[in-house]
Amino acid sequence: MNENTLEEPAVKHSKVKKPNFVQANKFLLLGSVLLCFGGFALGYTIGHKQGLTVVGYDADAQQLVDVIQKQKDTLAELNKNFNLATQERDLALTNTTTLTHTLTENKADLSIAQTQSQIYRNLLRQRGGVGLMVQNLSVRPLPENAFEYQLDLLQVSPSQRKANGSVELRLIRGDEILVVPMENSRFSFENFQRLTGRWTIPDGFVPQYIEVRINGGVNEIRRFNWLRGKEVDSPERLATDIPQAEAKIQ
Repeated sequence: MNENTLEEPAVKHSKVKKPNFVQANKFLLLGSVLLCFGGFALGYTIGHKQGLTVVGYDADAQQLVDVIQKQKDTLAELNKNFNLATQERDLALTNTTTLTHTLTENKADLSIAQTQSQIYRNLLRQRGGVGLMVQNLSVRPLPENAFEYQLDLLQVSPSQRKANGSVELRLIRGDEILVVPMENSRFSFENFQRLTGRWTIPDGFVPQYIEVRINGGVNEIRRFNWLRGKEVDSPERLATDIPQAEAKIQ
């Protein structure tokens, strides 16, 4: 009886099952899984942010390169303009020097010419002088049937008396006469005066002569052949603003 009683507890002990490894370590495994997922998520997040940072840096670097290139282009253009301005300045200085030299020479030549003219006038006065006369008449054709005249009058009086009076220009074709409208037909001078102006001729009228009539202390009539030369451009004034020659009854 006693032997059976002692053996029974040993049999019961052999029937108890050992705990499962997964169940025994489930909390440790769960923590490991969570730790892996957390590390993966953290690494992805950090890597993604770093990737964005690199992309943003590349964009900023490209923008900086573009800005620097634009500044280089602007600087090159400024240098080009500066060099051009320097060349123009040097050329202007050279031209100024040349023009100043030419002006000085012209002033000297003018002074000599005026002195010679004064000597000639004094000689002419001593020999009785020269009466009022037409020294020169020139007519230049302009566009739109317009013309420009230049009339030079001369007088050398022994008493140095002024010449006063008026001038009339006429265009003559057979029995037809057109009076040229002069901007200033009056004259008053001691030695020399130049009268200038412009006018238009009616279409179809071609003069044979141009006549100069001087009405002053001594009346004089000079007639010149009408010869039309090459037309001269005249941008200073429109031909439509130039007065037209008017017919005059003889």
